[in-house]
Amino acid sequence: MKTLTASLLCTASCLMCSAAFALDPDDERDAPAVEISAFRIPVLESEAVQGVTVINGQQIRERNATSVAEILQWVPGVHVDRQGGAGGFTSVYIRGADLEHTLVLIDGIRMNDPLLERPGYDFSALDPNAIERVEVIRGAGSAIYGSDAIGGVINIVTRRDVKEPMRLSATAGLGTLGYANGSARIAGSGERVRYSGGVAKLQDGKESDGGEIDLTTFDGALSWRPVSSTQVNLTARHSTREGSAFPETSGGIRLATLRTLERREADENVLAGGVTFSPTEDWSISAQLSRYAREQDIDSPGVASVRPAFQSTTELTRNVALVSASLKLPMGTELTIGHERQSEDGDTFASGALSYSLKRNTNAIFAAIKSKPTEALVVLADVRYDRVSGLESELSPGVGIRYQLARSGTALKVRYSEGFRPPSFYALSDPFVGNRNLVVETSRSYEVGAEQSVGDNNHLGLAFFKTRTRNLIDFDGNVFSMVNRDTVDTKGVELYASAQPMEGLDVGLQYTYVTSDVKNSTDELKNRPRHRASVALNYRIDESSRLAINIARVGRSFDQSFASTSQTTVASYVRADVGYTYSWQKFSVSAAIDNLFDKHYEEFIGFTAPGRRYRLSISATF
Repeated sequence: MKTLTASLLCTASCLMCSAAFALDPDDERDAPAVEISAFRIPVLESEAVQGVTVINGQQIRERNATSVAEILQWVPGVHVDRQGGAGGFTSVYIRGADLEHTLVLIDGIRMNDPLLERPGYDFSALDPNAIERVEVIRGAGSAIYGSDAIGGVINIVTRRDVKEPMRLSATAGLGTLGYANGSARIAGSGERVRYSGGVAKLQDGKESDGGEIDLTTFDGALSWRPVSSTQVNLTARHSTREGSAFPETSGGIRLATLRTLERREADENVLAGGVTFSPTEDWSISAQLSRYAREQDIDSPGVASVRPAFQSTTELTRNVALVSASLKLPMGTELTIGHERQSEDGDTFASGALSYSLKRNTNAIFAAIKSKPTEALVVLADVRYDRVSGLESELSPGVGIRYQLARSGTALKVRYSEGFRPPSFYALSDPFVGNRNLVVETSRSYEVGAEQSVGDNNHLGLAFFKTRTRNLIDFDGNVFSMVNRDTVDTKGVELYASAQPMEGLDVGLQYTYVTSDVKNSTDELKNRPRHRASVALNYRIDESSRLAINIARVGRSFDQSFASTSQTTVASYVRADVGYTYSWQKFSVSAAIDNLFDKHYEEFIGFTAPGRRYRLSISATF
């Protein structure tokens, strides 16, 4: 604790010379106000009543990131871990909530898979070059999206906002530890049409280091405005992922008794279409249909003395129909109402008792209202009513206020929200750990925060949060089954700051403290470090070159492994990454060193993270 405190004090001395995701000074002055598309109603980033972070595509590429998960780990309140090597599942936790409590959207389409053992979204299946921006809403979003959003929402918007008739771009990269990637994209726009499309290929990791991944993605989007009042949008996406890794809780590369890796192959397909009709500036109506389909094959050696070897195929389809209407009212008020119908059909095929099939339908109505009676005051309220087949109906309200103090410029924020989440298909029916008696999780969340600007480029933020979750669904190693915890209280604080101490230098700081209390139990929640701090520096050396340095310190966390009953924690660690980019006309060259100091840390017992890696890439835009 003393070491952590000392490191934080040293980091805090950089507070007023910090900027995790700051734009260049010239860009910031000219940049338009950022609208958060993850909300049902138009909300600017400067109007948000809860913790929100927006990361644009330029910032992603300047950090030389190999995945979206690498970017998310620098967001306040967010913890990212990966199960060992490149083929291991990547998980994201927001404010100490389960990874299943984070709803992931790509262009507004749900991507969570309730058939997965870790039923969140695997962020390794995304190409960073295809992303226009990432929006992270911290805190419960069930009042907006219903299930899966108790902890927060991550909305990923793919690249399509190109003003030229045609733009071509390509990237190719190589690195040590089995890394190679390549991508090509085309995008453009005309008077009535916008389009984009791309293909990407990623290979990462080596089986000798604990796992590897081979990922191929295709995506395309078309936006057509036949008349000024009508817009039609079409989106398609396909990805194929082949990966290998040690099974979860097996002890990984360091401790696993069985040395054969688990192999997973997954195909993911998304198709969506929508139309928006806006006869006047004051009201509009929109409709959207989407289909998400995912098939995964698993060939597992099992876990010694715990789980036998098995082969299985899982198939999930999710169809969603959404209709909504928006209306502008007097006194700076906007209202959105809508209806959403979702149907999910999941199947697992394997030998004997391993097979199961589940279906679930959800009908929901929702409303959102934003009122801005004065420039200083914003009130945002949401409410959603869900009827889930076989379960009781759920009402999820949320309300927040943001007030700007005129004299000091301080923005004060407060929000209250409720949420729910039904048991996943896996938690209900897995033949090894499933529990048909599980009930719905419910939550109540509170947040109080403040943001302060000092000059044009110095910003400081502070937020306190607390969530009480009843009937939390968790794996209990003592009974080897999924269970409902009685009540879990999660609370914490986020501190984040940004500034420009000198021309060309952006430095950023974020620190998060989270603690969870499982009532009537001595158990801890897995993989939730109490402390997480990071510093990010982005130095514009001249008009052509940039240097990025990112340092993170993650505290110890609780874990369980069947390979080692004596070890129940993974140690804290410090990781540093550095990258350099040089641009010349239409080309740029990037060099990066991941895990600069070659730290052999673990985020799961026995699953040693890869060591130092060198990467080099070249990009071109025409």
